[in-house]
Amino acid sequence: DPEWATFTDTNSMDPVIDAGANAIEIIPKTESQIHLGDIISYNSPYADGSIIHRVTKIGEDKHGWYCKVKGDNNNFEDPGKIRFNQIQRVVVAIIY
Repeated sequence: DPEWATFTDTNSMDPVIDAGANAIEIIPKTESQIHLGDIISYNSPYADGSIIHRVTKIGEDKHGWYCKVKGDNNNFEDPGKIRFNQIQRVVVAIIY
């Protein structure tokens, strides 16, 4: 069930996602649909609204599956581990 997405220009994903970019996203059904390098949107306790960043690490700990993410134009990974239930969508196409 692909969905159309628009983005707020925060510059964190420059140059891949910049002003005027749109995307097609899907809602992942399982963790196996999330891969290193994917761009995901997720809810974070550290920010209001959705964050759209790239998956840089996938792992498991005592609480289960998680991933780490980072904006392409940011120097550091986002804080905390992102759990599957925080992930809203996965970008499958970017349209300029």
